[in-house]
Amino acid sequence: MKNGLSLLKPLFSCCLGSLPKTTQMWVRSRLQSAVSSVSSLNRSRKIVLLVLIVLALLYYLVPYLFDTKHKYNQPESVEECLQERLSEFQNAIGSGDAFLQDEGAQAGESFNVIYVGNGRMAAALNSANGLFIRLNRALSLPVKYWPLAVSTIKKEKVLETNMLDIRSGLAYKLQAIRNPSGCVNVGSQVYAHRSRPSYLVQDIRIQNPTKYSLQVEFDQVGASGWTGATTEMKQVSSQSGTSVQYRVTRGIIEIPDSDSVVAAAIGSVVLKQSVLTVLPDSTHNFHLLTVVHYTKPSLRAEAEAALPGLAAQVEQDMAKGLGYADKHLRQQHARVWGKLWESGFRISHSKASGVLNGDRINRTLYYVLSNVPAPMHDLSTSKKDRQAIEKVLYYPDRCYQGHYTLDADTLWVEPEDEDEIARVVTTWMITLEKHGCEFMVQAGAEGVLQAIILSLGALHFHNQHLELNMDPRNLHRDFFFRRINYGNNTHVNISVEVGTDNKASMFVSLDRNDKPYYACDAGCLDAPAELTNKWQKFPVKLTEPLTGILYITADKQHMEELKHSIHVKEIVEAPALEHHVIALHKHGHHFGGLPTLFWVSIAFLIVIFHMFLFKLIYNEYCQGQDRYRSRYNL
Repeated sequence: MKNGLSLLKPLFSCCLGSLPKTTQMWVRSRLQSAVSSVSSLNRSRKIVLLVLIVLALLYYLVPYLFDTKHKYNQPESVEECLQERLSEFQNAIGSGDAFLQDEGAQAGESFNVIYVGNGRMAAALNSANGLFIRLNRALSLPVKYWPLAVSTIKKEKVLETNMLDIRSGLAYKLQAIRNPSGCVNVGSQVYAHRSRPSYLVQDIRIQNPTKYSLQVEFDQVGASGWTGATTEMKQVSSQSGTSVQYRVTRGIIEIPDSDSVVAAAIGSVVLKQSVLTVLPDSTHNFHLLTVVHYTKPSLRAEAEAALPGLAAQVEQDMAKGLGYADKHLRQQHARVWGKLWESGFRISHSKASGVLNGDRINRTLYYVLSNVPAPMHDLSTSKKDRQAIEKVLYYPDRCYQGHYTLDADTLWVEPEDEDEIARVVTTWMITLEKHGCEFMVQAGAEGVLQAIILSLGALHFHNQHLELNMDPRNLHRDFFFRRINYGNNTHVNISVEVGTDNKASMFVSLDRNDKPYYACDAGCLDAPAELTNKWQKFPVKLTEPLTGILYITADKQHMEELKHSIHVKEIVEAPALEHHVIALHKHGHHFGGLPTLFWVSIAFLIVIFHMFLFKLIYNEYCQGQDRYRSRYNL
């Protein structure tokens, strides 16, 4: 035993030298007791212990020696290959921040359009349409130009799906195959750059960690059916110093039902080979940049005169864009989308049939924002213009003055293609402009998002206060309005929650504020309550006639005087909401928390009981009388 411990002394000094002396003594005593226990065993037990140790070592070492552990973890089918690729997006998909194209695409339902846009141009994956540019209020003017490269794998069994991450404004095309030694993934990442609006970027990555080679074909259509357009090849050096070939197409675009036209020039990087052989254990990356410049609608002569200048702009931006690292462009783009989504809206999920839920709201907001420029983040925006936009964003004038837009079905149509997206966006723009938010809309994506959030709760900005005008009888679900701009350095959060008693309550807090802000509930009969960064509760009251249920202002005197201008006949605490409506949203039916099958079973048992009771009565009275009658018959 002593010899064994002496051999372990170097190990003690290496592993335990940094530990306290008391800990070292405790470890040594435990090891000594363990060694003595082993020494006290007889020969047969020592052999059994040695065999168990060897088996344990083999169990853990053999998989690494023969690579079986890696083999067992490999997907066994192409479906599992694709699912493994999608696993990194599961949290975003579950929270409604990412969508698959085929999600919910059943008979009679539309699929999600995987679409990217930045207010200047837009394109969709797997679309029969080409590029779209801005006309009037939306990206509604199609161009006969297909900027994206389509990859095709020469394989019998290929699975693919398209996905949209709305938080970062990135669209993905994911393709997977399965060969005897593993999965091969081909992925495209597409985005319309937010702060550099002339850039449309496609990054292609091919990963082949298997022992087999494969071939990938690329199809770059470019201009097709664009009457009168001309194309020429150009060459420039990329950020890595290699020579990149690209083509510049320029031409005139007709505007339907108009004498005006648009001049456009488009440049796209061209792949050097249309068929790529991907060798075993290799990875290939391709960075395809498209640059788009066009004029406003004008007469044909003016448009044709502008074509050379547009082509020169394309060449200049192409040389500059290829000088940036791929990762830099992508992070810059995603950072802008993250800033745009700092304000937002959330609604509790409803299981009722055909109701509006958060997933459709998120998609619609993304489509609208993709059709609106973001001048606050555009690198070409001057400091003076940026300050003017900030003034509009922080001090909205009489926005919003309309109705509660969550009930407006025409604003929440599920689009099936780019044309329908443009129609929905146009409807939104007209709605916001006609209800006092014209200046907010002109401020760009931030202003449009703020105006939409206000419209979702019928939140009205007046000269000196903000008021919430939702009908207390419609508060069947929870609502959360996040970071509403109010003043230069103030963001207001408003939450409406339905309690266990089926009564709604309001909660208000400030993300930050540059001066004191106050709030009061309907009628403002109670003293104004000062708002802080902690949630403050306010009751929901019902007035006759209906008025705002919440008022917020930085002018305390204005709020104290407000109660004298709100002329109501009666103010009472809003009654509890109808239980059957709450149950419909929470459970999908009017029967409360119990499933429909339970109530069907109860009804079935009641019917069976009454049938059995009827049979007893029938046997007792009807058949009994016949028996007595036959007994005394002469």
